[in-house]
Amino acid sequence: MSAVPSESGNSSVCSKMAIDSLLLDAIPNLKQLLESAWARAYAQEGLFRYRLDVELERMTTGRFRFLLQLNRKRTTERRKPDVIDGLRPNFDPSRFNFTKVASGEILLELMVGESVVSLLINNSPLTENHVLIVPDRVSCLPQILTESSLNSVIRILVALGDPNYSIGYNSSGALASVNHLHFHLVYLRHPIYIEQVNLIPLANGIFRLDDSCPARGYCLVLESGSSREVPRFVNRLFRIIQTLLEHNVAHNLYLTRRTPDSALRVFIYPRLRLCENKQIAPFNVAGFEMSGFVAVGEESIFRRLDEQLLQDYFREAQEQTSSSNLYETLDPLLLVGTS
Repeated sequence: MSAVPSESGNSSVCSKMAIDSLLLDAIPNLKQLLESAWARAYAQEGLFRYRLDVELERMTTGRFRFLLQLNRKRTTERRKPDVIDGLRPNFDPSRFNFTKVASGEILLELMVGESVVSLLINNSPLTENHVLIVPDRVSCLPQILTESSLNSVIRILVALGDPNYSIGYNSSGALASVNHLHFHLVYLRHPIYIEQVNLIPLANGIFRLDDSCPARGYCLVLESGSSREVPRFVNRLFRIIQTLLEHNVAHNLYLTRRTPDSALRVFIYPRLRLCENKQIAPFNVAGFEMSGFVAVGEESIFRRLDEQLLQDYFREAQEQTSSSNLYETLDPLLLVGTS
């Protein structure tokens, strides 16, 4: 099977779902439009599984200052995550997917280039304005990144114009819970450590995190005001993803513009150890968590977590063995893949 899914997906299955869309470049204030739509949906009965209730919040003591939130309902009342087999799963229309959501869950449909991108509520929210971004929803693409989907979410993040918004992505094998291509857009009022972290330059425009960081990861940087560079930037990012897929490496992404120079940074967290089964647990290791935002479902764990314990969880999730070094394995592969 090819490492990269067809952009056409299963359009014959879902094409009847298409609805009118708005041209992204013609929207004067996407942030206001999206937040108003989210607020209207949140006010309706029956769309959300629960009222957002962050009972406790704290920052870890130490160098990295993780943001921890106790959100029990995210654990107890959300839909049970699917089991997704393998890193390149086929789309299964019989399983839950985003063509099956109620019409009230669809906030906006945006035309981004040649793609129609759906913005849906996440009915089990982590934050206010927590939205699912589903590129080409009616094409029923599996949870495998495409170049056009990366282009779409980057353009949406830039168009929002608010550094409090960030985007996360979890591949299969890296705690994705639905096998239908989607990203998470969240609103974080607090800075998190990854947004200010020092980057080590490698080559081909690739950086990696300092060895002292809790998570292992790579980064691409799109300077502020470099809109003409977006296609080349996206292509380089996609080549990194292709390389990871070709070597059966699961991955989480975190996209943010809350950086020292207002540049857009895309962080890629590879995982040499696949996590095949996602169960509802009080604490998961995925893209937001490795970036510094940790939602917890049990108070005892909320109070017990510290930076050393978080780093231990991250190493266990990312490394093949306790003695392996992800960078030694992947640095040469990624440099060749992007040369």
